[in-house]
Amino acid sequence: MYFILKNFIVPTKDTKMHKFIIVIILVVCMFGCGKKEAGRLEKEVVSAEKKQTEIKLPEEKHDFIKNEQGFIVHMKDIKVLLKHLSTSINQQEWEAIKQDTKKLKDASPVVFTGANKDALPVEFVNLDVKFHMSALELIGACQEKNKDKATAAFFKVVNSCDECHAKFNPKEASTSWFQ
Repeated sequence: MYFILKNFIVPTKDTKMHKFIIVIILVVCMFGCGKKEAGRLEKEVVSAEKKQTEIKLPEEKHDFIKNEQGFIVHMKDIKVLLKHLSTSINQQEWEAIKQDTKKLKDASPVVFTGANKDALPVEFVNLDVKFHMSALELIGACQEKNKDKATAAFFKVVNSCDECHAKFNPKEASTSWFQ
């Protein structure tokens, strides 16, 4: 009989060693290898009548956000801005849209973290860039005063928000709040 031990094949006839290795493998499989394992998903009943459940992801701490309170305030400001933009686009209030899109262009989740860009997760920075590209597209559509283009561009901004929230803020993974 042969056993693999630290990348070496060791011939042995010792059944005690064989049993010991099996026990060790079973213990490791049962209890893990000591690394922190990902939390389990929890289901919570949202509506008993509709038999709907909501999946709760394990809470993750985002250590890259240096000023969490300030970050939350800025995110709420963007939320209010998007609500106002939605109404303004529907009512074709082009001057109000112009003012709001300028504010939206200046909003930056990367800056709001208070951290150096190099210290942030690459995906977070990429989603911030996507948010800004969508905001610039919205500005262009609004300058044309075209409601259909403005609406389509607005939803690109909203989708960029949703994508970031799905990854980094699963508690609020959707921007259904703006409707």
